[in-house]
Amino acid sequence: MARIDELMTARDLMWDSIVEADPDKRAPLMNQWRGLEATIAELSRESEKTGDPVDEIAARRTARGGSTARPRRTAGSPS
Repeated sequence: MARIDELMTARDLMWDSIVEADPDKRAPLMNQWRGLEATIAELSRESEKTGDPVDEIAARRTARGGSTARPRRTAGSPS
């Protein structure tokens, strides 16, 4: 299980604990929950930025304009 998945599971468990907790104990739990929520959001943004390495290589080849960047022609495709 990836770290972000573990944090999401912990977030859900923490939310259940907040709901079941006495009202006077909810404030510190909510602060921890907000911190966990912020960590999850940060990791999600980082994972969106990285992308797929194969896509990054293809984008670099296209930008370079080399012969490998051109789409291949098949026997049935028009020239």
